[in-house]
Amino acid sequence: MLNIRNMISGRLKNRGLAPIEITRLIKDVYNIKGSVWYFTTVEVKYALERLGWERYLLDNCTLELIFLYLDDQVAVTLKRHVVH
Repeated sequence: MLNIRNMISGRLKNRGLAPIEITRLIKDVYNIKGSVWYFTTVEVKYALERLGWERYLLDNCTLELIFLYLDDQVAVTLKRHVVH
């Protein structure tokens, strides 16, 4: 999971984002993803643009990495909260 986060950070730092901005962008993607049942990468990019993010920041590969990272985060959270 840390490796995925490093890949995301490296790609976004190359586009001029600071670490705090990368964290905020990931949180915004999480909020967009969690607010609808079905979404496409295009819809997520438009939603991010409405929130003030520049269109050029995310390519599809980086966005898919963010989705994968968020899915891993959810899986870890669920494992912690499972009661046997």
